[in-house]
Amino acid sequence: MKKQRFPHVLPLAVPTAILILCFLAACGAGGGAPGATTNLEGAPEDLLKQILAEATASFDDDRSMPMVFYAEVTAENSQNQIGLSGADFDKYVTSASVATAAIATFAHEAALIRAKDAASAAEIKKLIAADGGYDSRKWICVMPEKSCVIESGNYVLLAVSRAEVVDAIVAAFTDAAGNVGEPNEFFTFDGEQPEGGGMGLSLGSGPAPL
Repeated sequence: MKKQRFPHVLPLAVPTAILILCFLAACGAGGGAPGATTNLEGAPEDLLKQILAEATASFDDDRSMPMVFYAEVTAENSQNQIGLSGADFDKYVTSASVATAAIATFAHEAALIRAKDAASAAEIKKLIAADGGYDSRKWICVMPEKSCVIESGNYVLLAVSRAEVVDAIVAAFTDAAGNVGEPNEFFTFDGEQPEGGGMGLSLGSGPAPL
């Protein structure tokens, strides 16, 4: 009995296999995931200064943003500054910078973290927002209205402040990055500020701009 041949199968199988391999390669690289790629490039402190400058410019009253000082984040101070343990910092982070309000009575902080890769950035985002991560209640007598973390490629932004300030910082980060993941607003506080201070936050009559 003569074997039946299917000459049309091979020409169809080859391009199909190529398409499958290309699809798997794209999935493995995370090319289709939100925030997997970014336009950001450079040292975290330089980028953070640019992002905060753009956020400041978005307000009619530039005193809506407090004066800040910048500091390097290390494995030794990362738990307090960005909510990562020293071990996690060494595991996932290349470098990081934090901008903290120069006047301690303002619950305001922003940090930019450069991770080792996009997968590390996604893990950092989870760890910061998780229980035992970033402590939004670490200030004395004041609390931020919102704490938010968002990633783009191998960069992670942490913004903690008054709600509209956080929104402005996240918007500036998004504009600069061009592609971001879903923001995680892991802490909100909408309590009213008692007269003379307390647990609220008001930056409108605060210090000089950045």
